[in-house]
Amino acid sequence: MKKFKLSLMMLTAIVVLASCGGQIRLTETESVGKDAVVNSVCENNDIKVTYDMWAENGITYFSIYNKADKPMYIDWKRSVFVYNDWKNDYWVEKSTSQEYLVPSGTGKAITYSRRMSTVVAERYTFIPPHTYVSVPMSYTIISSAAIATSETNGDNKMAITITDNLKTNPNAQKVKIASTTGKGTVKAYELAYSKETSPYRFRNFLTYAFDEKFATEKYIENEFYVSKHTQMSVKNFLGKKTKAKVSVKSFGKKSKGKVTIYDSPYKKGTSFYKTLLF
Repeated sequence: MKKFKLSLMMLTAIVVLASCGGQIRLTETESVGKDAVVNSVCENNDIKVTYDMWAENGITYFSIYNKADKPMYIDWKRSVFVYNDWKNDYWVEKSTSQEYLVPSGTGKAITYSRRMSTVVAERYTFIPPHTYVSVPMSYTIISSAAIATSETNGDNKMAITITDNLKTNPNAQKVKIASTTGKGTVKAYELAYSKETSPYRFRNFLTYAFDEKFATEKYIENEFYVSKHTQMSVKNFLGKKTKAKVSVKSFGKKSKGKVTIYDSPYKKGTSFYKTLLF
């Protein structure tokens, strides 16, 4: 029997997903363009960008690794997330105020006075040689893939139906996919896109340099499009399960127990999913 250390949040997510009686829509993406992403990674001689979109609705999370023997600088003002040709900033010029206590005096005569400090959002990130950093903020990729269909009845009244269910999508196909929990196949619904027909396209554009003043800028751009939706049962999405001993720490207290762990056969850094409760 395996042993794991899990946070309370991770444990709750596993239990909630496993208890769902609905369907899961798996969303797969394809990388295109000059700076291709292979196995969730894009790299050149300077930099390595690693993606992890695997989350409910997908998130634009990635890490950056400085491969060089000298410091690297990322300019977040000139680095953006582009969704269906619309620009979304990673950096916004703003500041926040934080309160802190300043002690004065000694022993029993010590007193504290309140002070305020202003923290400015970091525009530039300094990355030492052979070091990782993560993106300062992330965006949700798809919260819904719903479509609207209309039908006119005999009274010339139009009924419009909006659904997020591929089963009722006229463009989706009913298919058989391999079972992840045993032999044979299971029923699923698929909807595939090409780069030209995909309704969801996004790019990650990064500006970096090896000098602090950015006298010589360099760029890396990763482009993706949603290539396929696959709607399947929660059971098939989660895959095979094993029992494991877990240690959960919450509010400073530790507790032990057993939990079911799933192997998540569809998990991939450039894919994500949505829980559908029909």
